Amino acid sequence: MGARSDDFTSLVPGDLVTVVEPGRLSVSGIVDAVAPDGSVLWVIEHGGQGRHMVHSTDGADVQRLGA
Repeated sequence: MGARSDDFTSLVPGDLVTVVEPGRLSVSGIVDAVAPDGSVLWVIEHGGQGRHMVHSTDGADVQRLGA
């Protein structure tokens, strides 16, 4: 796993990730931003689908690709 589901500080903009949230489809893309406290992650989705916000309380599994 690229980052714990409650702390995204190990991720940096430009990282390729897959985000799997309970009860939702997975999202793959590029990390756009990470809050300084690691509580929020923004991912630019592949395929022009926009940005996806993930909060630390969402219970998401974030996997860094190619790590």
